[in-house]
Amino acid sequence: NVAPLKRDIQIVWNAMDVIQQVALSELPIAEKIQRINTFKEEEDIEYLKTEIDFLLKGMHEGATRTAEIVKSLRIFSRVDEDSLKFADINEGLESTLVILNSVIREGIQVNKQFGELPLVECYPGKLNQVFLNIITNAIHAINKKFNGGIGGILELRTTVDGDNVLISIQDNGTGMSEDVKEKIFEPFFTTKEVGEGTGLGMSIVYNTIKKHRGEIKVESRVDEGTRFTLVLPITQQIV
Repeated sequence: NVAPLKRDIQIVWNAMDVIQQVALSELPIAEKIQRINTFKEEEDIEYLKTEIDFLLKGMHEGATRTAEIVKSLRIFSRVDEDSLKFADINEGLESTLVILNSVIREGIQVNKQFGELPLVECYPGKLNQVFLNIITNAIHAINKKFNGGIGGILELRTTVDGDNVLISIQDNGTGMSEDVKEKIFEPFFTTKEVGEGTGLGMSIVYNTIKKHRGEIKVESRVDEGTRFTLVLPITQQIV
């Protein structure tokens, strides 16, 4: 947007010069007005105003978007931290969606129902990796079912249940058979084509949740979709 905005601003400067020259000339008032109006029509000043407003709005949205990405990358940079911290689970999920924005097609509807959660004692970066792996798989299942078209739904929910927080990630993608569901947490198991995955993503998910003394539940039906429910203790209570 910078190049066209620069061009438009130059036209504005030229317009100011022309108006100044006409205003300071000794021409009759009527002719001055006519020349200025003619210049405005030739340069299409009204359209120029609309275009500048559109370009500025686009630049503002771009700057806001960049700030969101930078914030999300900072949150994800915690992945190698090996100490427990109190973190905002909802913020982690939001950041994951920002990171994955480029692969979430327009045909996928993202529904978020985030409850009011306390800060959770956890390894934030490692949990963010869990969210990333599960949501990435959900997007893959949706795209496989709908061939990149409309109809895909990704739902994220969080709530408190006693001393735990519950995180639900659900899709209406291809779903899994019972046989596949029983194997998904095994290292190197994958249903993706060769080159599309390492088969370690869900194994990492399982081990990370186990490290948090949590639980992971899987519900899935072929052609209907899959729901992962993560149960995490609010505090680790390590003696």
